[in-house]
Amino acid sequence: MNVMDVARDIGLVARNGEVTGTIDQEKVLRALDQLTERDPANVELFNAVAERVRRARSAGVEVHDATSTLIRDRDIATTQLRYRSEMADLFTDLAIDVGLRHHRDLVAAA
Repeated sequence: MNVMDVARDIGLVARNGEVTGTIDQEKVLRALDQLTERDPANVELFNAVAERVRRARSAGVEVHDATSTLIRDRDIATTQLRYRSEMADLFTDLAIDVGLRHHRDLVAAA
């Protein structure tokens, strides 16, 4: 699975080149979990990025009304938001790291 395809799927790749706004931290972490499951050879890279996501600047916390129909999990009362542009940068760096590792492995096998 391509890192940038996953980033695009969760809205971290803008068509006009500018990524703005916020994104749910859990959405980003779930995407990294997906990558980990599909590419176990790079698990430490994905785990390192997940830790960077958790330590990233907060873009605020969204508090959910317990009666809201917009939340799926009634046990989650808040959503930690992160800056979309910072998460996009993390995924770009991750794609580069995975690509370099893949290239290194190809050269070593030759």
